[in-house]
Amino acid sequence: MHTCGKVDVAVQVYGKPYQTAVTILSLLKHSGKWIDNIYFVTERKQPAGTDFSFLMTLLKPHITLFTPRFFLGVFPVKYFRPLFGLKSFRHSIRYQLAWEMTDKDFLFITHNDVLYKDDIIGSFLDNIGSHAGIGQVGQCWNCSAHLAEKCSSDKYLAYRPSPTEYSELSSANPARTKLYRRFPRNNIWPLPECRLNEWACMINIKRARPLTIPFGKIPPFGAMYLDIGTEWFYGIHQEGETVRHIDIADYCTHAWSVPERSGHILLSDPSRYQEAEESAKQLLESEYTDLLAS
Repeated sequence: MHTCGKVDVAVQVYGKPYQTAVTILSLLKHSGKWIDNIYFVTERKQPAGTDFSFLMTLLKPHITLFTPRFFLGVFPVKYFRPLFGLKSFRHSIRYQLAWEMTDKDFLFITHNDVLYKDDIIGSFLDNIGSHAGIGQVGQCWNCSAHLAEKCSSDKYLAYRPSPTEYSELSSANPARTKLYRRFPRNNIWPLPECRLNEWACMINIKRARPLTIPFGKIPPFGAMYLDIGTEWFYGIHQEGETVRHIDIADYCTHAWSVPERSGHILLSDPSRYQEAEESAKQLLESEYTDLLAS
């Protein structure tokens, strides 16, 4: 059993007020005893009609509310690296405000469309050890090595192909290799699709923050390169750090209101977005009455 103190939580919020409420309330229900402050970052741009007022009233004692100056969405910020020194720009990157401001040893990061079913934070604290982070590793469904049955989330530390070997795998199983820019590097490990999936993970701040901009040289965890967190993941491993993979399926469901388990789908389909919000509202009213009343 761990002997850690409280942790802080970071959530970047774009739309989905009722799904966001389910995320926060289900997390508090199962892991609330570990949580101190919630950094609730509402993107400057929001879908029309978004209203978080009911949630703000409910969570007021637990949150630090912040709206960034810039809306970056999922635009690749690698083109704006010179602006990382500008605080107003840097704090517009996902989770970065909490990353810099937390005074806790651990920071839990969540998407705003996750349904928590068990004490994920307690489990993470029990298992993180000396790793820089913990959670589900890898977008393996996009990875040529996984498609060739060479690698998986729990094998990422062991499978370290040469650039030539991985190039051959990529030719046979293209996935989305046309997006990669790592082949000129002598060391392509960790592989391009390796990352700590940000929809539910925890960071060891003592180990990771000194290596990460603005304290170190590695791009922010929430910076979009190939994907969110891929360049950060690559960078910390070049510095000798590792991440602990853990199956989170028993603890939470990401994009639980969507059969495809993809939150982005809703943002391009207004009718499905409203259906998912209605489902979340019904879940709140049926299963979280006690929290809504407290």
